[in-house]
Amino acid sequence: MISPSQRDTHDLLTLLLLLLLMAACSSPTSSPSPSAITTTPSATSAFTDDFEPPNPAWARFETAESAVYTQAGELFLEDRGKGVAVFAPLASKTYTDTMVTVQVRHVQGTVNNWMGVICRQQDENNYYLLAISADGFYLILRVEDGIPTPLAGPEISDSIRTGKARNDLGVRCVGDALSLWVNNERVSTYLDNTLDKAGGVALFSDAVERGETSVSAFDNFTLTQP
Repeated sequence: MISPSQRDTHDLLTLLLLLLLMAACSSPTSSPSPSAITTTPSATSAFTDDFEPPNPAWARFETAESAVYTQAGELFLEDRGKGVAVFAPLASKTYTDTMVTVQVRHVQGTVNNWMGVICRQQDENNYYLLAISADGFYLILRVEDGIPTPLAGPEISDSIRTGKARNDLGVRCVGDALSLWVNNERVSTYLDNTLDKAGGVALFSDAVERGETSVSAFDNFTLTQP
């Protein structure tokens, strides 16, 4: 069980993350309930990937700050402790309304991290992030003109499997509703229409505290549109 003092620490370090997000996210220099998601009658399959073999639709790269690579049928996002978050964009695709399911697990490094999905990304300074941490927290975040605003969380949820356990994420960015499911349970919905234009979808990973590293692995990605 996470004590109030641990929760306060996570909240404080999340504020540090928000400041780091204002600086930049690592990206390649060339370009920048889940059941409800998968069974919506009007949804049409847009993109699926189990990352085996590696799919060129995902940007992969390696820098001193971070890396994105495939290994054994998973997509790995590695934050190397330089204080910069890492995201892997789905190249050459933009969407206004998206419904995403993906499996994610914490591989190594600090459990005080974030791993999740970005939607409606215009650039590195404008997007929504829906994420969980390996120590049991969730977050819905808006970044507009480089200014991060937490919309829901960080709050702890019993639906999140902690440590290195695998979690099934469901993310809906539909109209003004931003919803996050974890392991078939909806943990939060927030209404916000600030970013209402079509944008990119990306996978995201970050160690909250500068100097800490974190590696996340993603698998079985599915994106549908209503």
